[in-house]
Amino acid sequence: MNRHRRKLIFLLGFMGAGKSTVGPLLAKELGWPFVDLDTVIEAGQGMTVREIFENSGEPFFRGIERAALAEVAKTEPAVIALGGGTFAQESNRDFIRSTGGTTIWLDCPLEELRRRCEAVENRPLFRDAESFARLFAERLPYYRLAEHHVPAGSLAPEEIVRQIIRLMNF
Repeated sequence: MNRHRRKLIFLLGFMGAGKSTVGPLLAKELGWPFVDLDTVIEAGQGMTVREIFENSGEPFFRGIERAALAEVAKTEPAVIALGGGTFAQESNRDFIRSTGGTTIWLDCPLEELRRRCEAVENRPLFRDAESFARLFAERLPYYRLAEHHVPAGSLAPEEIVRQIIRLMNF
């Protein structure tokens, strides 16, 4: 089936990969709105992602994440930054693929991700270096399923945006 490519870009990657930094820059360059899925969830729940995890658990969070994803995907055009675990959920991957949007993995080495996240307090699944590495290893196979891969470890956010623009042939 030759499906029409929608003007949706889903940025995915591990916590600290730069989705929330690159996303607004990319959206501005394209003249599209930017949507941060975690921010939408927090606004809808009146709590941070960390508080949702602590108060209601991960299964509850994943349910509201799926609903929020369906809602934000109605916005077109849009650059959408996914949460670090969004694309690791099969139902989310299937839904994202069904939208006809484009998936771009911001690939960043584990050590750089750890450095970027060390001082951040609001990451519900970042407890220590060992659990961080284990979670990264669990999610890595899913990130590799993205249509496009952009190395994001040592590049400035503006250069990452330029690479994405070139990839997308805008």
